[in-house]
Amino acid sequence: MLTFSKARRLAETWVEVTCGKEVELIRDAAIAKPYGWVFFYQSSAHLRDPDDFSSALIGNSPFLIDRDSGEIKVFGMARDTAFYLKEFESTLPPGQIYRKPEQPIWS
Repeated sequence: MLTFSKARRLAETWVEVTCGKEVELIRDAAIAKPYGWVFFYQSSAHLRDPDDFSSALIGNSPFLIDRDSGEIKVFGMARDTAFYLKEFESTLPPGQIYRKPEQPIWS
């Protein structure tokens, strides 16, 4: 079972491998669920200057890291995150849905 700290390192590595070093997780946007964490990311330049839309990533779907398996589930862009969470939850046994989530602590 992953801790948030390990899931965060996995998320940072996934973002770097798929998008490069000039991209980072959006700390305030992470969502804790009983079964894992949802991470969002954006270019470092756009996070420094949100008014600079030319530096913004497009098509950067949020993703979930499963707390038990470490699997990364990339969500789509066609619907909101709640839709994809509900879809994912429908595949889980009830015991995973009702556990206490581990809240993100960024250190």
